[in-house]
Amino acid sequence: MTLIWLASAWLLGVTAGAITGEIWWPAVAGLGAAALANAILARRPWLAMIGLLAVGLFVAGGLRYVDQRPPDEPSGIALHNEAGDVRFRALVSDEPDVSGRTQRVQLSVREVLEDGRWTPTTGGVLLRAGRYPQYQYGDVLELSGELETPPSFPDFDYRDYLARQGIVSLIAFPDEARMIETGEGNRLLAAVHGVRRQLGDALARTLPEPQAALAQGIFLGQRSAIPEDLTEAMNATGTSHLIAISGHNVSLVAALIITSLAWLIGRRQAAVAALIAIAAYTVLTGASPTVVRAAIMGGLFVAATLAGRPGSAGTSIAFAAALMTGWDPLVIEDISFQLSFAAILGIVYLSPVFQERAAGLLSARGIDASEGGLAGFLVESTSLTAAAVFATMPLLALYFDRVSVVTFAANLLLVPAFPLILASSALTAAAGSVWEPLGHVTGWVSWAALTYMIEVARFFASVPLAAIDIEGFGRWHAGVAYAALAALAWWLTANPVDPDTQSPTIEEAPVLHIRPAYAIMAGLAIAAGIVWWAALDQPDGRLVVTMLDVGQGDAILVETPAGQHLLIDGGADGQRLMEELGERLPFWERSLDLVVLTHPQEDHLAGLVETLGRYEVTQVLATARDSESPTYEAWQTQIRRQGITLTTARPGQRIDLGDGAVLRVLAPGDRALGASNANDSSLVVRLEYGDASFLLPGDVEAPGEEALLSSDSSLNATVLKVPHHGSRTSTTPAFLRAVQPAVAIVSVGEGNPYGHPSPTVLERLDDALLLRTDQHGAVRLSTDGEKLWVQTER
Repeated sequence: MTLIWLASAWLLGVTAGAITGEIWWPAVAGLGAAALANAILARRPWLAMIGLLAVGLFVAGGLRYVDQRPPDEPSGIALHNEAGDVRFRALVSDEPDVSGRTQRVQLSVREVLEDGRWTPTTGGVLLRAGRYPQYQYGDVLELSGELETPPSFPDFDYRDYLARQGIVSLIAFPDEARMIETGEGNRLLAAVHGVRRQLGDALARTLPEPQAALAQGIFLGQRSAIPEDLTEAMNATGTSHLIAISGHNVSLVAALIITSLAWLIGRRQAAVAALIAIAAYTVLTGASPTVVRAAIMGGLFVAATLAGRPGSAGTSIAFAAALMTGWDPLVIEDISFQLSFAAILGIVYLSPVFQERAAGLLSARGIDASEGGLAGFLVESTSLTAAAVFATMPLLALYFDRVSVVTFAANLLLVPAFPLILASSALTAAAGSVWEPLGHVTGWVSWAALTYMIEVARFFASVPLAAIDIEGFGRWHAGVAYAALAALAWWLTANPVDPDTQSPTIEEAPVLHIRPAYAIMAGLAIAAGIVWWAALDQPDGRLVVTMLDVGQGDAILVETPAGQHLLIDGGADGQRLMEELGERLPFWERSLDLVVLTHPQEDHLAGLVETLGRYEVTQVLATARDSESPTYEAWQTQIRRQGITLTTARPGQRIDLGDGAVLRVLAPGDRALGASNANDSSLVVRLEYGDASFLLPGDVEAPGEEALLSSDSSLNATVLKVPHHGSRTSTTPAFLRAVQPAVAIVSVGEGNPYGHPSPTVLERLDDALLLRTDQHGAVRLSTDGEKLWVQTER
């Protein structure tokens, strides 16, 4: 009890320093409290000494925060903010966050060029750059560009948020960025990041999207690739804590290991294994402050079990928080820190009384809710969920100005399934990194578990008024809410349903009991269902062409009657393309028979680089046109690394796709390849099946269309992919007269800055059924060689 009061005194002092931002306030308050404690406890010297020590810790906590607070005046590299172009050298100090078409890279500055000389300096810079080349921890970059001071917004102090991470400057898409060294930094950290990359790559190659991104977020803490719509769905349903590494999640990891191994090696030995796993899990997820504090608390619980003396849960929580704030007092303002400890406090103090009340009510109706049975499992999982939800709701309302109405129901369905979701993701990552085919096998179960989580979140997010906006909810409101929760816990404890009912003690850490037999049975049932699904999902004898919705760019998926899969272009955003492919292809389909690149521009090429890294590609068809862009270099590197057969396209080539489907190459010829405009050197193909045909001309403009008209190729087609996203420089009247399409599809991004598609081009297409990906989403066309079926996403 003494330790919890001392730890709490320190935490209160750090909090006081954070709220007031002054040194004198904690000192004066502390001296006043010391005088009062001395007067009250004068006859009890031991208690007076404890009181004085607590006051001293209160003052020290406040002073520690004020001392570590970021300075108001700029220093180091921040002195060059808003000062024009600056050249500096910096170490990549963490693994970059890759999302969509960009990457965010944390840099630790080493030198800055001043008056023609390199001068040592310090400070953190956050770099926003294109997807390629992709940097890694330990790279040293030399950059040139304008540095900016991070902004502060009315509802969020972004500058202060970054300052707590040591970042004082921003630079976006610098004029120059080149790698001058690799392999710098801490060797141990470099090794850890290497293992994380290997595990993350294994998940990416064995699972489709968005399941792969979700697994990476849950298991490795890599959340940047999770789609925005899924992130919003989890925020609206109050389930986003499941993808944030927290004390609750670490406790579940420990529970899973102890429960799974206790019957085999004994509970104490299983607890040792859990400690080792917690340490490994902490390292794998990057050892961020959130993970470290969760590991500290979970480790204290397991260590207490090893010692045979289950420790006070409250003491463990307070001690863990004191350790974290002692190391970094600024973490007291971190939202994830507050949410993590609120959830754990709720589980420890609210869950036992909720569980006792529910068990008593069921017992009064003749239902046995003791541990081990189904009713006991439901009571325990419901109590854990309710405790975490109620404990975090005031903070969520305070910081995000909204409360989820469906959070309890969504968490009730997801929390009990979370151990299976986490374990299957970890197993797939480990198996896939050892031997990829083994990862594909284990990926069947993890895909089902992750899909369940995704669909539950999306279902509840679609409920009307799933989240209610709350304005004006301040600290005092949150304080009143927590006081009400404390009063509720006290009242439930003091007024049990049945006085003879024994409530779980608060000192016992509430743990969701997982029976291995149940988990194995659930996994087998899922696997059996998926096997039947795969057996029934066979080619139906139709040619299916889908114009994918990848924004401003082209990406076309072809599924042949013989069951082959082709991808023509990949758009500008690899992550978005992966989501489209994950939705259109069976989840077990991780191969493509042919990838076609029409021309090496970003809005056709970038997504294909990601494709080569995540799918097994048999052959690539491309023109002889090359590029000096970093994206094209990454494309060439992937082809060499994967050992993919590269075929150069020539007019007249005929590729037999089986069962009567044929792909013909119409252009470019040698003259077009030498054109100054890369668009006119686009690879033009005609896909044929029976009486149906699809003309896919890339980005050819008027000169390229004239070259096609002067050739001997047949241009008539049932479906036309409108060239160059409907630009006014393409789709000439003469070209349209030759094609005579029944259906015309424009692949274009909503609100693009180029004005695509041109109104003039749209007028020319009046005689065809006109569809646009920006308005209709993905467009799916299927044909049996005689009839054509058209289906739009929107």
